[in-house]
Formats: sequence, C-alpha cells, structure tokens
Amino acid sequence: MIYMTNPKTLRFYWLNIQQDLFGIWCVHKIYGGLTNHRGREVWLSFESKTEASKALTDIEYLRRQRGYVYSDIADVEHFALKPQTIKEVLANKAKKVIKSDMFA
Repeated sequence: MIYMTNPKTLRFYWLNIQQDLFGIWCVHKIYGGLTNHRGREVWLSFESKTEASKALTDIEYLRRQRGYVYSDIADVEHFALKPQTIKEVLANKAKKVIKSDMFA
C-alpha cells in the first residue's frame, strides 16, 4: 500500500495492488481532497502481477512528479476492520441520530 499527499493542493492518493475475487491482479487507486469528502475509487485490471506492479510504479512516479510525497495515514483506525457481534452492531445503530430527532 502506498499513501501519498500533496501539501500544495491538499489532496491524497492511495495505491494498492491486490487480486479480485476472480484471481485477476488489480491496481486499486483512491484519490481525492484532504479537506472535503469528495473522492474517487478506480480499479485497473491486468493480466499478471508483474504488469500490475509495473503500472503501480508508473502511477507512483507520476504522482511524485506532480508534488505528492509519501505520508502516514492520519486515522489508521478508520480503515481497520474490527469483528463485531450482532449486539454491538445493533447498539451502534441505536446511537445514531435520526433526522426526526434532530428537530425535536
């Protein structure tokens, strides 16, 4: 996984290489603004792991040429998968604010 940010434009770029459910190698790109919730997610599929790795390094090189620098993810817990029981899921649902409660 490669996570990069551009301090001038306040944007991020996240690159990952992985196989999909059918065993096809893919480059997974997620990019967007650091200060807003707009972003985009793209999957590029390749014939082999070698081709996908080459594409990933090419994309990484282009991002570095455009001012992106390697960075740490600020909120790692945001991307962590945590096992939950049904009781925990229902408890979290109950905590959420319902629109009709906002105007009461």
